[in-house]
Amino acid sequence: MFARTSLRISAASIGIALACALCACSGSASHGSYGSGDPSLAAANPGGGAIDPFLSDGHAVLQALDAIAQHSGRPMRVTSISADRVNGLMVDVQEPAHRINVDHYVVAPDGSLSGPTPVKLMSLDSGPITAAKVDAQAFDPKAIAFANLTQTVREAIAKSGYPDARVTEWEIAGIGPDDRRFIYFESARARPSAEITPQLKIVRMGF
Repeated sequence: MFARTSLRISAASIGIALACALCACSGSASHGSYGSGDPSLAAANPGGGAIDPFLSDGHAVLQALDAIAQHSGRPMRVTSISADRVNGLMVDVQEPAHRINVDHYVVAPDGSLSGPTPVKLMSLDSGPITAAKVDAQAFDPKAIAFANLTQTVREAIAKSGYPDARVTEWEIAGIGPDDRRFIYFESARARPSAEITPQLKIVRMGF
């Protein structure tokens, strides 16, 4: 599971890493309903809260992205998007009017939206951060076939050979061939993972 006190994602092609300190969030918060998580696909919240609907329901993800876009502005481009069973949906969004800036938004399993929290940008090549570098890493989240998420999760559980496996988190750091895109599972005996394409097709299973 991600340590959500900090988030670091590297992009080798452009030499950028993103780190976001999740301090007290500024900005507005709103509440909405994105459905309840599916216990046959998604792992339970270890804190006893609601099951994260974004782990296995792509339509909930798309709805939440639209809610974030109402705050962040359009066109919406992101540098990473992920979900886990504790925090919900987490999205780093490039500011449309100031493309060198990236803000962190969270939609919790209960539907509450927090953000924007500024993301601290760090260069891996010691060069300055530029809007062009952020542009190179940012992508349209609608390029990810989230409508296929439920079916992909079902297929991954079947391919894992562990029928009790449930999604604990997933991460998508881009749509390029070298970008990280994984769904992580947990069962009583193993922790399988599925590497996926932007179309949410399974490339390979890991154990």
